[in-house]
Amino acid sequence: MKILVLGSEGFIGGHSVNHFHSKGNEIHGVDFFEKSNHQIFYHQYQLDDPGCAQVFKTVEFDYCINAAGNGNVNISVTQPEKDFVANTQFTFQILETLRVYSPRCKYIHISSAAVYGNPEVLPINETSPIQPVSPYGWHKFMSEQICKEYFQLYGIQSAIIRPFSVYGPGLKKQIFWDVYMKSFQDSTSIELWGGGEEARDFIYIDDLISAIDTIIKNSSMEADIYNVASGQMTFIRDAVAILLQNLDNQKIITFNGESHKGNPIKWEADISKITSLGFNPMVNLKEGVAKLANWMKIQNN
Repeated sequence: MKILVLGSEGFIGGHSVNHFHSKGNEIHGVDFFEKSNHQIFYHQYQLDDPGCAQVFKTVEFDYCINAAGNGNVNISVTQPEKDFVANTQFTFQILETLRVYSPRCKYIHISSAAVYGNPEVLPINETSPIQPVSPYGWHKFMSEQICKEYFQLYGIQSAIIRPFSVYGPGLKKQIFWDVYMKSFQDSTSIELWGGGEEARDFIYIDDLISAIDTIIKNSSMEADIYNVASGQMTFIRDAVAILLQNLDNQKIITFNGESHKGNPIKWEADISKITSLGFNPMVNLKEGVAKLANWMKIQNN
């Protein structure tokens, strides 16, 4: 297969490139950087070609995986226009390019569990109410609607993925990286936001990529939506304790009781829809955090 990965130099994009390249596929990447860190066909993103038309004119792709955009909720709160352009407008531009130049290319859209906001009932399934609490969540939901528009009106086949809390080697942001960086501070404790009772459904990056692979192989590609998670809820205080243990760090974790605007309280996913396609998460949190800690130790060295 010929696969184009948008955001090929990012966390999810980079792992997607590695996985599908290892399977013998022809991989192309698009990102802002001048050069790629991967042995692929690379196309630097051009501001005067926001929908990457020149790329799609050159190569007829079987699949396009959109792992680009802003993934920072806090940035979406302080700079909502920037987030809209990156997560909603860019989706429209890519799908319009597909409609004009490559209508047979199937599109994998990486949305977010942020569209659910603070759910009233757990676990969350794909039909749970949409009630975002951040511009990021709203803009991701808008991008999903664009996928549905282009499938229903123009026949552009797509699948929409709602990842929950993805983590793993290469991710230099969010809770685990925050704890890692603060572990070097000259103090006996590490202070984090919140109260520690917040909870997430963590999924290791390799499992997310496996889910994308499963969707490519088995989805009907009719703008279907899939939760991608482990299906297990973990309190933040427990997750960071596992990380510190694997880092051989004895510091005490404290919480300031304040919350970041736009962040949900508790998440747990119903993943029965994606598992019905054959997906099965293989890496539990303890195993995944151990792998992450090993990678962090290498960064320090």
